[in-house]
Amino acid sequence: MARTVTYSIVDHPDGRFAVVAASAAGSVHWRCGFLTLAEAERCVEDLRAMMAACGAPLVRWEAERPGMDLRAMLRALRPPPQ
Repeated sequence: MARTVTYSIVDHPDGRFAVVAASAAGSVHWRCGFLTLAEAERCVEDLRAMMAACGAPLVRWEAERPGMDLRAMLRALRPPPQ
């Protein structure tokens, strides 16, 4: 059985959004640079469809994951191209 994947939509001080997904095994993947919350939510719906095809449920994670500062991790990345 596939393990649960959790996700969070993270807002940046510049007004953009990122979608961060973490597998139960601990790998973290993200996509940055969404201009609106609606764009980020559409990305989540695409991710939900892919995870459903794999049999893995996608669950929203409202709080920070233990030992992981998502905002600090995303700040360390270069800003997306304009």
